[in-house]
Amino acid sequence: MPAPAETAPPPIPRLRDLLLAAVLYTAALFALFSLLDPAFVARGETDARAFAGLQLVDDGILAAIGLAFGRQRFPGSWRALGLAAVRGRWVGLGLAGGVGAAAAAWAVSVELARWGFTAPVHPVEAVLESARGAGDVLVVLLTVTVPVPFAEEVFFRGFAYRLLRARWGPPAAMGVTAVGFALVHGLEPAAWLPVVPVGLVFALLAEGSGSLWPPVLAHSMVNGVALLAQ
Repeated sequence: MPAPAETAPPPIPRLRDLLLAAVLYTAALFALFSLLDPAFVARGETDARAFAGLQLVDDGILAAIGLAFGRQRFPGSWRALGLAAVRGRWVGLGLAGGVGAAAAAWAVSVELARWGFTAPVHPVEAVLESARGAGDVLVVLLTVTVPVPFAEEVFFRGFAYRLLRARWGPPAAMGVTAVGFALVHGLEPAAWLPVVPVGLVFALLAEGSGSLWPPVLAHSMVNGVALLAQ
């Protein structure tokens, strides 16, 4: 009688994997940027194409780490990570979620301004002010609506959210990833507090659809609206 086939043990959601991924991302980014020409890095603050190049490096590292840890550690497969197709209605829900998230961020920003908390100048604003035409604006728009949403959603709503969800359940995972996602956008209250509801909307879309594509779409919408509103 043939022996039963061995099954691979289920992946274990270890918090240390999330911490290690964050440390690796920070270290890799620091090491790479320390090797780049300082003049080129400085150009990224005002030149659209330099900005796009630096952002692609940043997003490439973040996406690679999120994909590697998500596939090899937890949740252990591309589909479980959220790289799965969804029904057409989720396209509309993703777009609607993006509009709602942008509106929520704006409302929080307005309320914070009433209390004297003004948002710091976003790096993209300086790039747009130095834009030499529609081509530069298009480069920035494509950068913030394609690689940025994909990389950040892979890491935050793919790897991080699903690991924390397995440990603590959906509500806690939504809250923690939303706050963590917000804090990477700045430590000043007016920089990160408006991003918290945005992260919550993205997590709700990921939870409801089981896929990363609706939050990626919503993220693209939020970034596009924010850029065009400059």
